Amino acid sequence: MMGENIEAIRQKELLRSQIDSMNLGDLMEDKYESVDPEMPLTDVVAKMRAKDLHEIVVTEDGKKLLGLVSYRSIIRRKNLVIGTKARSAMELAPPITLETPLTQVAEHFLSTGYRQLPVMKGSKTSGLISRTGLISIIPRIKGLKSIKVKDIMTQNVQTVAQDDPVKNAVEIMRRLDIQTLPVVNEQGRLRGIIGVTDIVNYNWNGLRRETRGELVGERNPVELKVESISNETVYTIGPEDMLNDAVNLMTSKKISTLPVTTNDQILGIITTYDLVELIASFGKRDMVYMQITGLEEEDRFSLDIMEREIQNGLAKTSKIARPLLFTMHVAKYHNLGNSSKYSLNGRLTTEHGTFIAHTSDWSLIKAVIELMKILDGRIMEKKEERVDRRKKSRKEL
Repeated sequence: MMGENIEAIRQKELLRSQIDSMNLGDLMEDKYESVDPEMPLTDVVAKMRAKDLHEIVVTEDGKKLLGLVSYRSIIRRKNLVIGTKARSAMELAPPITLETPLTQVAEHFLSTGYRQLPVMKGSKTSGLISRTGLISIIPRIKGLKSIKVKDIMTQNVQTVAQDDPVKNAVEIMRRLDIQTLPVVNEQGRLRGIIGVTDIVNYNWNGLRRETRGELVGERNPVELKVESISNETVYTIGPEDMLNDAVNLMTSKKISTLPVTTNDQILGIITTYDLVELIASFGKRDMVYMQITGLEEEDRFSLDIMEREIQNGLAKTSKIARPLLFTMHVAKYHNLGNSSKYSLNGRLTTEHGTFIAHTSDWSLIKAVIELMKILDGRIMEKKEERVDRRKKSRKEL
């Protein structure tokens, strides 16, 4: 077991050095779109739609970076009025320079949720690095491109039905902090895909003043069915395909999400975010990279206890497999008076692969403890599979 761990550490260090030796300048785009901080948000969204962007840089005099406006920031805000300016909806960008290691760039993508980030030279914007640009390194690295899709895909995929109202898709995206949902028919077969861009584009259409702002306000969007604005053309990939295939398909089709299917049945989903998370897992750090999203202000008093329970779970896991990266999203639903039910989605990357778990409970702390137990159980199952394979291979010799 000790030899196996040493070999895994060596492999991780080798992959990290290969990733961080690559030049960020070769991956970024030096030509980019930007908007003025005083531009009306409706015009900002129109420009994002026209250029097919999820985020757009807000600059002063076309170069000095002020922040970013994103579809995520728009869909999360409440009561954005038609006259809102870009300055009021923008968010700060993390500090990235041409010298920033790619594993750190990947961590910035995880912490912000953005699909593209500005690369700075002093106070000026030198260019933009996108998730797609970052994951383009995967086919160049043998230890990454040969990983199977099934080993990092997200299972138990949240879907939306063709006949559901669009507001259901909006609620799911907000609750799970995701930007894309597979669309299924009554038999659960994949029939399309709907993204946050489809929803925002519809509700901020300059020719439909009666619908603008309804998505991000208190009122529900127009009672459209999901199938009315979803995309029927869906590119998929198989569980046994390699990451090399997934990256090439995402890059060639300019998409960020691939449902993993067999005969139109969804087995999982893989996104550019998952691939960025894989790259981030090889970062050089003294502790496990940990990120918790979706926690509302009123629940932040529980953060210390949550982090302690997560660290306890990771300590137990480390006896089986070395943890590299842990992310968890918290969502609340079924509000009853002063009580709410918590839904947790956790993802743990270790030296032996990625493990995903979901749990829910009326107690946030109990939900965290249960989530860590589920992850520990799945890691133990994986270990037993490795042991069985070794025993079988010895018998065949």
